[in-house]
Amino acid sequence: MPPRHHDPLWRLAAAKWAEIEAKSPDLAPAVALQQRLLGLLVDASASLEGIVSLNLSPLVISDKRTRGVPAVRNETVDIPLQLGEFLPPLCAALAEGGAGDSARHIGEAVAVRSIDAISLLRVSLARDQEAVRTSALHMGFSPDLLWLIGELASSPLAHKLALSIAENGSGIPFPQASGTEDPGTVFRWDRGYCPFCGSWPAYIEAQDAARVLRCSYCALGWSLQSHRCIYCGHAGENFVAAAPDVNQPERRVELCGACGGYTKVIETAEPTPFPLVAIEDLATMHLDRGAMERGYRRPELVNLDAIEPRATRC
Repeated sequence: MPPRHHDPLWRLAAAKWAEIEAKSPDLAPAVALQQRLLGLLVDASASLEGIVSLNLSPLVISDKRTRGVPAVRNETVDIPLQLGEFLPPLCAALAEGGAGDSARHIGEAVAVRSIDAISLLRVSLARDQEAVRTSALHMGFSPDLLWLIGELASSPLAHKLALSIAENGSGIPFPQASGTEDPGTVFRWDRGYCPFCGSWPAYIEAQDAARVLRCSYCALGWSLQSHRCIYCGHAGENFVAAAPDVNQPERRVELCGACGGYTKVIETAEPTPFPLVAIEDLATMHLDRGAMERGYRRPELVNLDAIEPRATRC
C-alpha cells in the first residue's frame, strides 16, 4: 500500500478533517482519534483486497430482497485471520483517545485470547448485539465499548462483502466518487435498513433529485421509492425537515412525530466512500445534538428475527 498521504482517499479525508477543525476547534480531539482509527481501517481494508467476496446468486439476493432480509443474514462468511490483528491497535487507539482502561483491558483480553478475535468479528458482522452484550457482561467489560470495537474492526470486511453484492447486477449505476474504489452503485431496496447488513444509515445523501441512504456500518448505498420516515414509514404532516442553521440549508434533519426518530440529510456532490462516512457523521454532530435536544432519537438495530430468525447464535 502506498503511503497514506499519497492516497486519494486519504487526501480527501485530510481535507474534510481540516474543514471540521476550522469550523469546530472543540472537535480537534475527536478528529485526532478518528484519524488514527480510520488509518487502521484503511490498512485493514487494503489487507483484504482480492481475498473476500460474498458469492450469492442474483436469485438468492432477489428472494431476500422480497422478504426484507439483508444479504448477509444467516450466511456463512470466512473471517480472514489477519483482520483479527487490527483489534489490539484499535483498542490502544480508543484507550488513548478517551476510553482508558476499559478499552485497554479489552485489548489485553484479545491478546491473551480470553476474547476470541475471530468470534467477535463474526458476531459483529452478523449484527448480533445480544451475543456481544452477553459475552461482555459475562467477562466484566462494557457491552457498548466491546460492540464498538467489534464493529470498527469488522467494518472493512462488511464493506468489501457489500461491494460484492452491489456489483452482481442487483444495483443501479450511480456517479462514482473520484479516486475511490467504490463502484457508485445504489442497491435496489425499499426499506430503511441496509440491504446488506441490516444497519440503519448514518445519513441520507441528497444529490439533485436523488436521495441515497448511506449505511453507517458497511457504507453501502440504497434508495427508497418514496419520501418517508426510514424507521416507521410515516409520511404525514408531522414528518418534517428542519435546518438548524439557516446558513447551512444543505445540512438538515428529518424528524418523525410518529416514531420519534430522526435522520440527517446532507447534500453531497459525490457518494461518500468507505470509511469516510464516519467523517461526515462527525462533521454533522450538531444535527444530532439539535435533534436529541428536541427529544428525537435513533432507534436500536431493527429486529430481523420477526422476518427471518437467526439460524444459530453466533
